[in-house]
Amino acid sequence: MKRIIMGTAIWLLATGVAAAQEPKATPQEIAESRARADRLIADADAAGIFVNATRDDGLARATHVASGMTCSFDGGPEDRIHIFPGTPRGDDVGCISLDEATDIDPTLYATRHRPMPSQAAVLAGARQAIENRWPNAEPYTAGLPSMTLEGQPPTSSAAYKVELDGGQKLTMVLVSHRGEWSFKARATGPYDEPMGVALVAGVLFEAALIERPKD
Repeated sequence: MKRIIMGTAIWLLATGVAAAQEPKATPQEIAESRARADRLIADADAAGIFVNATRDDGLARATHVASGMTCSFDGGPEDRIHIFPGTPRGDDVGCISLDEATDIDPTLYATRHRPMPSQAAVLAGARQAIENRWPNAEPYTAGLPSMTLEGQPPTSSAAYKVELDGGQKLTMVLVSHRGEWSFKARATGPYDEPMGVALVAGVLFEAALIERPKD
């Protein structure tokens, strides 16, 4: 996944456009990725809510039909799609993964609120959730890179130092409202690699939204 993330980051930073010249995978790799995306959709009982969006680069993808968010999966054991209850089915969804090599666990969310709160309010709610889970969380005040692309709505973010599994972690949240949808990314990773955690979260967030229709 680290190779994929770095390649995507270079593409996003260098071009800032949706058309990427991605390396083609073998027919077998493409077939395996498509089958993986199909399984993730089936396991979540998400047929019709997510569709298989795998291309020819060997990375499994699933697109949330209503919002246009596209999630990428590299086959890790934690990969899954989740449809949250309590709202009209498909109005609150998430894509969960874990990169064991880098110890970073990015999660993407798409939510259609009724009515839509402000972006600041959603960020405040996410911050409160972090502080409730980790009462000793310390706000991370050093600068982190912003991955918002030119022409895209701005992204709000916050980060904290927390204690998890006996060590220090950086946990962060990114929020962007686009049309009638609120998109959010959460990622937690090594505290001594803050730029890496922010890069993973920001790259996957923008990559998930870059091809959705303009509002």
